[in-house]
Amino acid sequence: MTIKAKYINKELSQKILTLGISITAFGGVAAVLSSYEKYFDGFRMIPTFRHRVDTKFIKAWYAFQAVVRCFLLLLFDWRIKIVHIHGAAYASFHRKAVFIGIAKMFHKKIVYHQHAGEFQDFYDKSDNKKWIVDTVNRCDKLIVLSQSWKRYYSSIGVDEQKIVVLNNIVIPPASILPRQADGKLHLLYLGEIKEKKGSYDLLKVLKTSKELFKDKLLLHVGGIVMDGDFNAIIAESGLSSLVRYEGWVTGAKKNECLERADVFILPSYFEGLPITILEAMSYSHPVIATSVGGIPEIVHSHKNGILVEPGNLEQIKNAILFFIENTGKISEYGENAYQTVQPFFPETVLGKLKKIYIDLLK
Repeated sequence: MTIKAKYINKELSQKILTLGISITAFGGVAAVLSSYEKYFDGFRMIPTFRHRVDTKFIKAWYAFQAVVRCFLLLLFDWRIKIVHIHGAAYASFHRKAVFIGIAKMFHKKIVYHQHAGEFQDFYDKSDNKKWIVDTVNRCDKLIVLSQSWKRYYSSIGVDEQKIVVLNNIVIPPASILPRQADGKLHLLYLGEIKEKKGSYDLLKVLKTSKELFKDKLLLHVGGIVMDGDFNAIIAESGLSSLVRYEGWVTGAKKNECLERADVFILPSYFEGLPITILEAMSYSHPVIATSVGGIPEIVHSHKNGILVEPGNLEQIKNAILFFIENTGKISEYGENAYQTVQPFFPETVLGKLKKIYIDLLK
């Protein structure tokens, strides 16, 4: 899609400092920040983290340089009025608490943008829940990804007046290719490959139903392997004819994967509101996903996709079979998916973000 407008103009953008994961990193948050960069006229960002696969030394270096750069920029650049911090859970939350403290020291307005699907798990396991809530309440605004997350943060003691729901941003494709006519259902998974994302549940389903899916299905998997040996399991399970591992995909390769897919699948155990689901819907693809985080607010069973329970292999199998046996539903659900995702397109999302900034500046 050609970028035609800068929704955050220079006058406003020079007042904003963004902190978060590098836009060259893997994952949905980096994708969101990469989209923001396209629509800010002069996007100023300090990367606080790069890749989870980096060594401890590199992670420490990124954190250290980010702290120094943030301190010096806030010290010498009087134009900055708002610090927009993108964060997650666990180590990310602890890192971002440092930046919240620095921004507070310089009396800046703070927008804390929480993307973590595992935040509730992080909070429940913490021995210092009060510190977590107090840290969030130090911010002027908490941006969350869905109404269900707004209710959750309010329930643990975050000031409800500070919480605002802002959709993740997704840039729709310029055009959509017709389905491939090879008689197979092209199923697409994009994201980190690990147990908590349900990646290995997909392999279990295919392994136990190889004959059922033979010559009817091809699962394309794009992502970086975070745990387990994905390729070895594919080989050992005899799934080479059913699964094609694409590696980590980005840019043109990612667009190609989305263009040739029929149905998107993400059987995750924890989520905020995955950018990959939104991207797939923008390509008019139905979605098979779990009813976790904010997903049930956009994926509606037998409207624009099918919801399944995390870890329920039988439900995952039946959802895949549904689209194999009811190919006409792919375009019907796909069109509904496209209609659902329109509020996540840049003009709407950036318009609301701009209002958040302007209200804080008042």
